[in-house]
Amino acid sequence: MSVRFHQLAESDFDELAAGRAGDDLIHRLRATQLSRRMLALRAVMDDAARLVPDAAADSGLAHSYGALAAAQQARPDTVAELLTSPGFGLWTMYCLRRMRGTVSSAVPIAGDLAGLGALAVVAALRTGIDIEVTLFAWQGELVLPTVGRHRGVLAGWLRGRVAGGELTIHARVPRPGGVTRMRISWRSESGDDPGPCGSARSWRRVPALRSEMAGRGIDLRLDFVDPVRHHLGLPVSGDLEPEMIEQWQRRLDDGWRILWQRDQVAARALAAAVTTIFPLRATDGATELSASAGDAFGAVAMTLPRDGLSCAAALLHEFQHNKLSALLDLFTLCEPADGRLFYAPWRADPRPLAGLLQGAYAYLGLTKFWDDERRAHPDHRYAHFEFARWREDVWRVLIIMRLSGAMTPLGLRFLDGMQAAVWAHRLATVPDEPRWLAAWISAESRLSWRLRNLEPSADQVVPLARAWLAGRPAPADLRVSARVQAGPRALPRSIQLELAHLRLREPKAFQAAWEGVPGALGDDVPAAEQAHALGDLAAAEDGYRARIAEDPRRLDAWSGLALCAWESKAASARTLATCPELVRALHHAVEELSGRRPDPVLLSSWLPASSAHSANAGPGL
Repeated sequence: MSVRFHQLAESDFDELAAGRAGDDLIHRLRATQLSRRMLALRAVMDDAARLVPDAAADSGLAHSYGALAAAQQARPDTVAELLTSPGFGLWTMYCLRRMRGTVSSAVPIAGDLAGLGALAVVAALRTGIDIEVTLFAWQGELVLPTVGRHRGVLAGWLRGRVAGGELTIHARVPRPGGVTRMRISWRSESGDDPGPCGSARSWRRVPALRSEMAGRGIDLRLDFVDPVRHHLGLPVSGDLEPEMIEQWQRRLDDGWRILWQRDQVAARALAAAVTTIFPLRATDGATELSASAGDAFGAVAMTLPRDGLSCAAALLHEFQHNKLSALLDLFTLCEPADGRLFYAPWRADPRPLAGLLQGAYAYLGLTKFWDDERRAHPDHRYAHFEFARWREDVWRVLIIMRLSGAMTPLGLRFLDGMQAAVWAHRLATVPDEPRWLAAWISAESRLSWRLRNLEPSADQVVPLARAWLAGRPAPADLRVSARVQAGPRALPRSIQLELAHLRLREPKAFQAAWEGVPGALGDDVPAAEQAHALGDLAAAEDGYRARIAEDPRRLDAWSGLALCAWESKAASARTLATCPELVRALHHAVEELSGRRPDPVLLSSWLPASSAHSANAGPGL
């Protein structure tokens, strides 16, 4: 197997920087990923021989590699498709980590390495060559990547022989009184994708989803079978029943129609890149979730979307990540040694610069998506809101990155392209209500993040608390430093965001709430948040203050109170509106020293206005 050198034209680089890409450019990026996978496979072979030679021998790794190479000689394109499958990318990188001791598993390491034999079986079935390789069935399950899983009576070490389109599996070491052999015939069901015959009840195929518009389609594997998906560290779904698979097909049909109608160039590019969905299960903290991984180019991990619009947005979002990850395999855009953490509007936890770039690029794509959607449907208030929110948040993040001093010359050129695209969006007109709601939610996100992740210096806060208790004024030249102390990664519930979505999507519910209908906004929405959403700042502020007086650990109350201060623009609450973590830390210090809980609004008014800009929260705040 040979690896070739790759070049990317300047025009291609600039096209990617602007968030665009045609399917021809995606095919060139996919070719670079093939080389990356082949290099990773070579590293697996070398590390196995050097670090775990006994496991390499037990797994038949070298023989499986030879079988895969023979299949590549027979039909290079077919094997290239297998090598660029997302699961193979996850497998190679997991094996490297496993052999180097950074991850562990109950599965014997030789069993993990035997995954190459399973891939060689699929390659042989698709290319028509005859091979015999070592396989491993963990807990009675044998997985053939991209095809399916057999769950049967054979377990442990097996031999798999492909001859004449038929796979025969038998126990490597015969067991007295046990089943030692099974035979599975294969037929081509679509193109050269083999499928099992004669043992359907023991097999779970990887379902194939396809959607078409105007003769152009997208083909995706809905892979709930391959165990490598667990290496994503996400709440992956178990087996899906036919009814659920049909729901996925309907969501994809609706999502593909939207993608095609809005931007056919982008839709074709997405279809050229994304080949696999790893379904996720909804959790209490995330009913809708999507993710991707640099090791798994071509994959989107996502929960079942609520509708076609959510499906289209999730696919496009993760497609952006896939594009940028492939580009970052070729170029260094930011200094890898920069260890600083930054505020990202789309995350609850602080992010390194590389993560900030990934998020900004993904939301650059979504900004265009929502712009296309609102232009197609001018009355779509939610689309206006999403467009207005992300164009401003992405713009702020791009400025943070540019000022970080850690972008390489190529990275700065990439930012130029992104900023030009966002600037054009910022010139567009947005109706008042969704534009104001977007600013409101952005402020809530920023204030909540500060409360969760910034820790003002105790050496400075405690003297301030003593001054407050002694009735002395705060220093006029107050400068309080703060360090980033990452809070929980899980995104906290934002009732304000939920209510903003409700206001945009179900205006009748909000009208009913304004008219005093009990429970119109939901039975689980606290009174303070209801008052806030309906514009009664005084009632909302009273509710948040009462909640803080009862339990100062309630970050939702502090966030709500800070948002009231931001909204009122009162000079006396300026510190609370910009550096709520300082007011909260001072509140805690006063209570620790005196046993009393002061009024947070009075504390904020006591602090000088200059302190609102003095907390050193790191870049981006």
